[in-house]
Amino acid sequence: MNATTPCRVLLFEDEPGDVQLIRSVLGASRTARFEVTWAATLAEARDLLHDNVSFDALLLDLSRPDSSGLETVKAMWRAAGALPIIVLSGHDDAEFALRALNLGAQDCLVKGSFDSDVLIRTIHYAISRSRLEHRLHDSEQFAVSTINALSAHICVLDQTGRILIVNQAWRDFYEKNFPGHSDSSPGTNYLAVCDNATGKDSEQAATMAAGIRSVINGERETFRMEYPCHSATEQHWFVARVTRFQNDSGYVVISHQDITERKLADARDHLLVSALEAVSHGVIITDTEARIEWVNPAFEKLTGYTLEEAIGFRPTELVKSGLQDEEFYQNLWQTILKGETWHGELINRRKDGTLYDEEFTIAPVRDENGAINHFVGVKLDISERKRLEAELWEMATTDALTGLSNRRHFMARLTEALARVQRLKNHHVSVLMLDIDHFKQVNDTYGHAVGDALLKHVATLMHHALRRTDTIGRLGGEEFSIFLSGTDLAEAVVFADRLRQKIGSIPLQIDDQTIGVTVSIGIAAMEATDAQADAVLIRADQALYRAKSCGRNRVKVTSGL
Repeated sequence: MNATTPCRVLLFEDEPGDVQLIRSVLGASRTARFEVTWAATLAEARDLLHDNVSFDALLLDLSRPDSSGLETVKAMWRAAGALPIIVLSGHDDAEFALRALNLGAQDCLVKGSFDSDVLIRTIHYAISRSRLEHRLHDSEQFAVSTINALSAHICVLDQTGRILIVNQAWRDFYEKNFPGHSDSSPGTNYLAVCDNATGKDSEQAATMAAGIRSVINGERETFRMEYPCHSATEQHWFVARVTRFQNDSGYVVISHQDITERKLADARDHLLVSALEAVSHGVIITDTEARIEWVNPAFEKLTGYTLEEAIGFRPTELVKSGLQDEEFYQNLWQTILKGETWHGELINRRKDGTLYDEEFTIAPVRDENGAINHFVGVKLDISERKRLEAELWEMATTDALTGLSNRRHFMARLTEALARVQRLKNHHVSVLMLDIDHFKQVNDTYGHAVGDALLKHVATLMHHALRRTDTIGRLGGEEFSIFLSGTDLAEAVVFADRLRQKIGSIPLQIDDQTIGVTVSIGIAAMEATDAQADAVLIRADQALYRAKSCGRNRVKVTSGL
């Protein structure tokens, strides 16, 4: 309100002289400009207000022919709404003025006892107070709406423990679970309710009361506790927080937040973690960058790294052995980033440097929107299984005495060689059949132990003479066979004769005895027309028979060389 913006006043007065006086008084103001609208009757005033004519204040004369006294205040307060009312009375009656104020009037003046400054100041103060009251009312409504919108159960206590305010969530909870329970209502002393609690909830009620009193008395800023709440139909878990108002009122706010779902989720999580910690397989959880967030005790036992040591690292930074190439890991990542599960075997390295065989499964974990946010890996130490598999493979493919391939494995490799000869042009494979000369005589003279030693001695000499691409096997007794991949007959003859001379030049030394040994060798070329792999063995065996028939310690081929 200033000199350019007029203050619009509705004057309810039946005396024209008083109307003129008030207009004169207000017109004399040097600080504000007033526009006065006159209503001579209650009906006329109501019509003006009903027509939404905008006013800043109402001057109300209580000595009216159509209404009188406090009834007029009531009627105009209902009609004026937020408009500040200043009562003009014909007599100075403090009790009457107080009752008028209680009915909604902002102020009360006695006619003839005020001058221009008093009236103008009264109007200004009435307008200011009215605006403050409405702002306060709006703030209170906002606060009430806010706490009613909260899911937490809220109540405000005064410093004696009496409930002043509760929100809708508080009322709804008590009405649903404890119908008719008095501690849900404003006016009830909440501390007394806690103090008088009996039964299984008495202990937690006493704890709550002690916490509230400690905040009210200023011994602590806040108090917090979690507790179960048993209703007639179900159990809930709550967290209670008590906070002191930041003023000298002594009021405190209590909030009870239902954490039942969180408690159930925590229980489920604890159960899952306990299960994962109990399993014998190593379990690892990483983020999408493969950085470790959690491992179980089995992982710690398997790798030697504790949870604290592993967190934040990538598994490859801890256990990578270097025995898998980058393509291996690229294929793994491509699989899991597509949302698929990867499963495979690899060799990893423990913290102490030892290697172990691992069966590893890793699967993506998706969030509620379907996006991958974690990976879960399961590790199984298969070192013992691999060792047993290797032993079984060796038993199935190796001659127990000499360590060479046994007849079954040798024939399987020979069949593979025949397939290559049949598939590839100009690929040569030569097959040697070897027999230790006079082996029966050695057994008869020195015994079977020496005979076994001689077999191992010859097997070792032959094995050391071979290339990586060649294969040797013991077919039975003192009979051996070698196939030379990528070798024609002429080259095979040179190799065989060199091998024969080497064996003949290195006798067996055993028990202070020197036992000389020679071998006879037959050679045959593998043909693409061979129907079975043993066809070439038959031809090589025929050549071996010729070598033995010609005096032993010599090399023969099927062509008669």
